[in-house]
Amino acid sequence: MECRRNGQNKSMNKKVTVSSIAQAAKVSPATVSRVLNHRNLVKEPTIRRVEAAMISLGYEIENTVTVSKETQPLIVMNIPGIENIFYQEVIRGARTSAKAHGCHLLLHESPLNRGTLLEFCNLLRRVDAAGVILLNRLPEESLEQIRNIAPIVQCCEFNENANLPYVTIDDARAAEDATEYLISCGKNKLAMINGPGNFKYAVERQKGFLDALKKAEITIPKQWVVQLPEVNYDMAYAAVSRLLNAEVRPNAFFTISDIFAAAVIRAAKRYQLNVPKDIIVVGFDNIEFAAMTTPSLTTVNQPKFQMGYTACEMLLELLDDPYGEVKSMFLDTELVIREST
Repeated sequence: MECRRNGQNKSMNKKVTVSSIAQAAKVSPATVSRVLNHRNLVKEPTIRRVEAAMISLGYEIENTVTVSKETQPLIVMNIPGIENIFYQEVIRGARTSAKAHGCHLLLHESPLNRGTLLEFCNLLRRVDAAGVILLNRLPEESLEQIRNIAPIVQCCEFNENANLPYVTIDDARAAEDATEYLISCGKNKLAMINGPGNFKYAVERQKGFLDALKKAEITIPKQWVVQLPEVNYDMAYAAVSRLLNAEVRPNAFFTISDIFAAAVIRAAKRYQLNVPKDIIVVGFDNIEFAAMTTPSLTTVNQPKFQMGYTACEMLLELLDDPYGEVKSMFLDTELVIREST
């Protein structure tokens, strides 16, 4: 779409810049681009605000140009690592929302930290990202660096001190419920296989596990709370094998991933222990293969597709109204009972 200054002949025409309109309208440059090229994705009040700013600058809309597919808004979704299959459904949810709104979704795989943040910010500028969905938890200053380039919605992981929208679950409550269920099955020797401590979900799920033990007045050895540096099946198998090979061993496991729960089942078989007769186990995530293991896994189902879809919808709302109220959302989880308990 081209805009010309009123009252000047064709030789004196001057094209409007997105940044000047954005400044006058008090919206982001990404919002102005959406008004100019994808009006169907923008709320009417925002359209009126942008057009009023254009008129105040002395510009008028001449005609609407058909925009090529390549100029559709681009949303960048950052995930810590593609090897964790939990993220697949989250990605699918975000992609479904983006496609429905005529946007492209670019997947960026990297744990963000001081060493990788600059590269990520440069990428956002290069691709002219309309917005960002983050599945990494970042400090406030890092989030601010990204927000200066494009609007952000946090998904799964979030920084509670940042005034940024997020969609997630109550990890502590879900873990506490799962642990209470293990205790209700008559077990009092509980172990936990946890993930990397730099993730909020790992911290919160461990808190929920320990809170449930405290309420039930159950004490366990410190080494029965195992923290692994990544969600890795082989690491979990080795860790569980050490626990089961001890003179006093757990009779129940709460794991923060179905991957870890599957490792418990395999390790139990190695030591001629029956699941669920001798040991019971609860996983987390309810990924597809949780129903395919033998025995099938009892697990905490979190709405993976819905989290990705909702995060993208929230980002699109933020693009439409950058100065609107910051809205965040906790989605419900459910304990799915199967054969492993």
